[in-house]
Amino acid sequence: MIDAPDYTAQERGNHSTWVWLLAALAGIALSVVAGMMSYGYTTAQAEQCFADVVDYVATQSLSYDAFNSAYTTKNLIRVMEIAGEVARDMERDGSVDNAALEQYADQLNVSALIVTDASGNLVSESSTDDMGYESLATYLKEAPVLEVATHPLKSYTARITLADDSVADIGCVTRQDGEGIVIAVRHQGAKAVASNTLKLQSLLEGYETIDSGNIVIESDGKVVATNAVEPTVLGVFDLPATDAIIVDEIKDRCLPGKVRLVNVNGEWYLGTYGKAQKFYVYTYASAQRYFEVVAAVAAGVLVLYSGVVATVVMVRRRADRRRLTDLLQQERDYGDKLAKAAREASSANSAKTEFLRRMSHDLRTPINGIRGMVEVGDANADDLQKQTECRSKIWTASGLLLDLANEALDMSRLESGQVDLELVPTNLVTLNHEVRDILERQAEERLVTIICDQQTLNHPYARVSVTHLKRLLLNIAGNAVKYNRRGGYVRLVCREVEPADGIPVYEYTIADNGIGMSEEFQQHLYEPFCREEQQVEGASSGTGLGAPIAKQLVELMGGTMSFSSILGQGTTFTIRLPFEKCTRSEIPQAVRVDAGDGDALQGLRVLLVEDNDLNAEIAQFTLARAGAVVTHAKDGVSAVERFAASAPHEYDVVLMDIMMPGIDGLEATRRIRALDRDDAATTPIIAVSANAFADDRRLSREAGMNAHLSKPVSSQELVEALAHIAADAL
Repeated sequence: MIDAPDYTAQERGNHSTWVWLLAALAGIALSVVAGMMSYGYTTAQAEQCFADVVDYVATQSLSYDAFNSAYTTKNLIRVMEIAGEVARDMERDGSVDNAALEQYADQLNVSALIVTDASGNLVSESSTDDMGYESLATYLKEAPVLEVATHPLKSYTARITLADDSVADIGCVTRQDGEGIVIAVRHQGAKAVASNTLKLQSLLEGYETIDSGNIVIESDGKVVATNAVEPTVLGVFDLPATDAIIVDEIKDRCLPGKVRLVNVNGEWYLGTYGKAQKFYVYTYASAQRYFEVVAAVAAGVLVLYSGVVATVVMVRRRADRRRLTDLLQQERDYGDKLAKAAREASSANSAKTEFLRRMSHDLRTPINGIRGMVEVGDANADDLQKQTECRSKIWTASGLLLDLANEALDMSRLESGQVDLELVPTNLVTLNHEVRDILERQAEERLVTIICDQQTLNHPYARVSVTHLKRLLLNIAGNAVKYNRRGGYVRLVCREVEPADGIPVYEYTIADNGIGMSEEFQQHLYEPFCREEQQVEGASSGTGLGAPIAKQLVELMGGTMSFSSILGQGTTFTIRLPFEKCTRSEIPQAVRVDAGDGDALQGLRVLLVEDNDLNAEIAQFTLARAGAVVTHAKDGVSAVERFAASAPHEYDVVLMDIMMPGIDGLEATRRIRALDRDDAATTPIIAVSANAFADDRRLSREAGMNAHLSKPVSSQELVEALAHIAADAL
């Protein structure tokens, strides 16, 4: 009997074969998918990790460089100031011998003080260590140092690195007691320099090659820091040949922040780079590690092929990825905070140092002129012409001091949002004529012609902040006069252009044929304290605040400002400002008086409250000359007592200083207003104070004052402010 074939078993076998084949294919497919996913993940992880390292190191290296530069600059400024102080002391004492220099050096804590002639030859010196003239003679006879002797206003400072890696900071100024140079030297040993300098190598501590790869920092083609090798005895980093080739390949193949594969001698590496100012940061690692991860994942999925295991693996991988991402984000946030803090600290120190240096210079110059003219006047007491000249120069120098204070205050008000635009109905034609008159007086001295082209305005009456508009126009036009050539011109044009949203727009054009501005300076015109190197004969250097103040004033008024300039040919500013129109009837009639007119304030009874004797004397003279009757109170307490003891309406007006001992002007005003008498509430009280911020004006009004005048107040301003009151009192 022949058994029938077992077709069922055969079918089962065929089915099983297909199942295993499908399972194998599914496993292979799953392994491939898992491998691709793993490759994508690991390369993305490498790219993120490398990018984080490059970004952090690049940012920190920039902060380190800024800190080191700021520290060096501070030391150089100090030795230059010491040299200047010694030069002044030498002129005062009339002594330049070694003993005198030794005393100066001991007082000022410097390593050496050296005095040379105009050719750089030694005259005298004092040195606390070996860092004297012989050690520095080569440097002291170089052109930048010798030029100081021939240019009295010039100074020179430099940091010299010596053969033993120590440094000598030198500051050179012109001798004031004769021809030659005064040099101050501060010597720091190599260890001291190193302890005060942030090292880039310290950034790489904690970055192990197994986790972060090799990190290389280059500057000017030289390796300045790396975790790949230890430095040599001389502190130099010599990369192995393979690492040097890898860095070169990264330079050629990679984009900043993008990880790429590079092949060196048959080995594959993942690498990228980033740039921070003069530093280049490279990071790289062997790709084998990442490819091994891919293979291991594929093999593991193939071996542990099960839904449960696969799910567990995926869940764990997701958790690990989230944990790693959180850690990396925390690291980046912390690094960003550190970098921001370092930048802010460095920027603040640099800005403070630069501001103090410039303010010190700009304040000393007019003060020196004022003191000098007083001495000249004393020496020529019987020469009326010389006395007149001295008073004129003292007035000019004091004007420079006032301009400096005003510009510093304006910048502070604008940056702090303390500027209050008091919009009042104004005749723009009249205002433009007033600006022209002021400019013509300024231009007479420099023989500059003012050309005013006042075109017909469709809306000559508008609401503007008169003080700020005048200051804006005088700022720009005044600089055009100041930095113009003798015989030059300044043209002012005011016209209406197309309105914006129904509001008239006025275009002011201020053009000159002066010295113009260099292209480099134009790029920094609106940066505070930025000044052009070139100067005009007879013109004092500005504060570098005029253009930034003008720019912010224009923006505060809702306008725009642009300029064009050609060096040696002139500059043109174009300012467009929108002003709300008004009618002629809304414009108050101004009271114009002459401060020297004895009838301007005739019979006006004034209670002057001023604790400063000099200010009180000036105010009494001005008011009495205009015909007023002045009673002086030394402080706030005396003012309240005098007013309380006076007859009703004995005083027509009170001029109140704010900053006074005992009780200040605000409290004194509140006490006067609180007195139980009719005139206590109605008598005008006007603040006369150096406090000129918007908050100061607000506090004055809240205390009960009627107006606020900011010191210094001219005789004309003071008399005109009281003329209204005098007219009402008659």
